[in-house]
Amino acid sequence: MSVVFILVAWAYFLLWGPVVRHERLWQIPGDIWGTYRAAHYVGWGDIADTFNPVTGMVAPPAIAVLLAPVAMLTGALNLPESVYPYFLAKPSSWIFLGSAVLLLGTTTIFAVNRLAVTLMVASRRRLVLCLLVTAPIWLVAVMWGHPEDCVALTLAIYALVRGFREQWRISGWLWGAAIAFQPFVLLMFPMALSVVPAGQRVKTIVRGALPALALLIIPLTTNWPLTSLALFKQPNYPTLDYPTPWMAVAPRLSALTVGSGPGRLIAVLVAVGLGIAAYRWHPTWDALIWGCAVALSARCVFESVIVPFYLGPPVILCLVAAATRPRRWRLAVTFAAGLAVLIASYDRTGEWPYWLVMTALLTVALAAAWPGRDRIVQRIDPSEVVDVERPGLDDIEVVGPRPA
Repeated sequence: MSVVFILVAWAYFLLWGPVVRHERLWQIPGDIWGTYRAAHYVGWGDIADTFNPVTGMVAPPAIAVLLAPVAMLTGALNLPESVYPYFLAKPSSWIFLGSAVLLLGTTTIFAVNRLAVTLMVASRRRLVLCLLVTAPIWLVAVMWGHPEDCVALTLAIYALVRGFREQWRISGWLWGAAIAFQPFVLLMFPMALSVVPAGQRVKTIVRGALPALALLIIPLTTNWPLTSLALFKQPNYPTLDYPTPWMAVAPRLSALTVGSGPGRLIAVLVAVGLGIAAYRWHPTWDALIWGCAVALSARCVFESVIVPFYLGPPVILCLVAAATRPRRWRLAVTFAAGLAVLIASYDRTGEWPYWLVMTALLTVALAAAWPGRDRIVQRIDPSEVVDVERPGLDDIEVVGPRPA
């Protein structure tokens, strides 16, 4: 499925311009070039300038570190590339960079499949699930050029899987790597922390923080003004992207930018509340995934300015949660609502209509994936069965031990 995804994506990159738009250009996501410029800075040994306004970076520069070898290769070969605001029609460096972006994006398919195996989803349904998640992955990686979001979600999912297996050390380091790519996965962290044993919680928090701190210590100490502006005020562009009613409380940073901090702080409070509830009620694993989907959806609901690729991660987790339910229609409804919200995220209808439609469709997706009250309050012990309701096959109810 990943191979097919990559081939279709390359067909889109190379043929959409001349065949559909009748223009002699490649269809390349513009956001990736700022990230690629940051990768050049890292390759040149200048990680302090990764938060230069040209790069547009507002997260720890793990993706720039990962792409630095590609940037050094295309630089050594003297391959042209785009740099904001100058975009080339057919930059040959995209042959290498585009391949890297697609490889990183498809990692989420593997992570979703592994999580579904852990949750005892039947193989036929896993096949359907992996097919459906390619839609939000396409939006994030192919349309917008943000493979770091896919990588962060991939690492967070694998961290959850390791947590399910009670491998807390590996889980903590995976959380740290995920946060270093994109801090939005912090919204999932309180839910995951709720099942960590008391003796491992502080260690898990430390492991989760160290990779991002290691990448940020040089920019923060040597280039404080630009780094602090990017990290702590989170500038966004309401004239370019899609404003919501939360613009009313967003601080104005300049004539073109607003700060996303207040709305994201509300989402963090929601995530912490979900984590506390999970700590008290000990949800089953599939209910825990549903709670993570709620936390990621809160990021979009309280965001002052939406960029469509923000909606990709919550839709992916909604699909995983729905795949664990015995009724097939739940997965179908979740996908329909998720696809609708991805399409509606491009509609400039005004702040209130845009926000209401997005929130309503996310609510439908979450409702279809809802695990049920009896599954949320059910206490689980490693020696007990993991599920007495969900069928292991499409039409057969199976009771078995928690997967090792």
